[in-house]
Amino acid sequence: MKARFTTTMFALGLLVVLFACSTMDSDTLAVIDGKSISIEEFSAQNPASRFAGKDNDYIDGKVDEYVRKALFTQVSLERGAGDDPELQDKKMKAEKRQMLQYVYDRAIVDEVMTEAYLKEMYDHTGTELNARHILLQFSGTSRSASERTKEEALALMGQINQRLSKGEAFEDLAKEFTDDPSGKDNGGDLGWFGWGKMVGPFQDAAFALMPGDISGVVETPFGYHIIKLEAKREVKRGTFEEEKMSLKQQARKEKGQELSARANKFLEDQKKAAGFDINSENVHAFYEASKKATNKQAPMDEIFKAVNFELSLFTLNGEDLGSEWIIKELSTIDDGQKPRFNSENQLVTILDQLVTQVLIVKHGYDQGYDKEEVFADKINAVVKRHAYESFMAEEINKKMTPTDEEMMAFYETNKAEKYMDKKKVKVSEIFVKDSLLAVDLKKRVDAGETIKALSARYSERKATKDSEGVLPPFQEGRYGLMGKEAFSMEIGDIAGPVKLGNGYSIIELIEVIPAGPKPFDKVKGRVRTEIAGELRKSRTATVFNDLKKDYSVKINYAAAHDFYAAAESN
Repeated sequence: MKARFTTTMFALGLLVVLFACSTMDSDTLAVIDGKSISIEEFSAQNPASRFAGKDNDYIDGKVDEYVRKALFTQVSLERGAGDDPELQDKKMKAEKRQMLQYVYDRAIVDEVMTEAYLKEMYDHTGTELNARHILLQFSGTSRSASERTKEEALALMGQINQRLSKGEAFEDLAKEFTDDPSGKDNGGDLGWFGWGKMVGPFQDAAFALMPGDISGVVETPFGYHIIKLEAKREVKRGTFEEEKMSLKQQARKEKGQELSARANKFLEDQKKAAGFDINSENVHAFYEASKKATNKQAPMDEIFKAVNFELSLFTLNGEDLGSEWIIKELSTIDDGQKPRFNSENQLVTILDQLVTQVLIVKHGYDQGYDKEEVFADKINAVVKRHAYESFMAEEINKKMTPTDEEMMAFYETNKAEKYMDKKKVKVSEIFVKDSLLAVDLKKRVDAGETIKALSARYSERKATKDSEGVLPPFQEGRYGLMGKEAFSMEIGDIAGPVKLGNGYSIIELIEVIPAGPKPFDKVKGRVRTEIAGELRKSRTATVFNDLKKDYSVKINYAAAHDFYAAAESN
């Protein structure tokens, strides 16, 4: 730990902080002991949409929170949190998960969704179309109930085209012929849509049209279409780089089959290159032995430990491997995600998946993906998150549970502000759905019969059947007109029938409960939570202020103000 500043040094340091803040460039949010935090880092976790309409005080609060978290994380790492065995385990698992995704993105996605393809998509995203279509389905098409053959559908399309060529309105023919249910009512109108919203062949044909044009017959998995383009308009969008991630997400849907096919080929190539081969005879022997395990539903590694099977189950890279290898690999998986098997086929599938994952991860490291900045940043984020959580647990959240005496004192101090109950009333009620019966029952009450007795016999509100018609106390705003009537009555008064929902109420006011504090026992959990929250807030501020005496912290609030002001103006 660094030596604390003297008063004179602290005053001098404050001047340095103020001067430094005034000279920090607009791309720097803060500097902690010489380590810069960029506006880009902050805005990545705090997008401009969250700050729309917010003032600078709100932005300053978020900046303080971010810088405080960064300082706590840095201190935690300096104190050795990075060497914690728990963190090392989390880091190893995170690297494996990240590498699996990273290899998929690089070896599969990037090869299918090339830069050229994404740019072509981008060129189309600046335009939206308004179009109509006529759909004719035939037997075998997606979501089709049609019994017509493909040839019959095509012949009918020819007839429709002839009628269009003679000047009949497209929308009238759509209402007459289309198999699109919504098109029957709106003349085939599809409204406005952009690139990526329609199935491939339909989309290609529609975007090739000019307003007023009618396409030829277009075949898609849904059947045959004729398309009429009504209008075309330009839409606002960001730059290619700004839109790139959303374009990739959209392309995943369009290229789903191609991505799946390439992924399968990639995996098969990896297994073939590694000489992966399952020993079916030994797998069968292990499966039969596993049936004798005490807990057959246990995670797979526990089954392997219990059976203690010594024969190899598969060959990989020239080695015969079995139980020891499998148990080691399963140790890298979180307990809640460890596989279980109920059949020999399931066991074979899991073995295949385990080996495949190992080969994918190895491929990633062989390609040096772990050295790339994006990959390293994601793993570093896991380390930082654990370091911060470790710091909070040790320095802030430790011994946070208040005593009963502290909770009672907090309750007494704050009950008038935090724990008050509004005025309530309690009524006895007869609730029936028949208006004539309600009128008759009111007459019987007026003649001397009790609501208690009549409710037990006639009331149709299930909640009051066992309480002789007595409703739990309620405050103003409940039970509509009946509740409003109840709050205007004196104890002993009877009113009704009053319309309530699908029925009628006859009520007697039996108790008025004045406003007052809720009993301590009913709010004890809330009191505990609120004390812990205030204590956490106080400790956090104290620890942060103490650390700022040991660590040089400079914050450039103006840079954040300018960044979000510019974002909002755009």
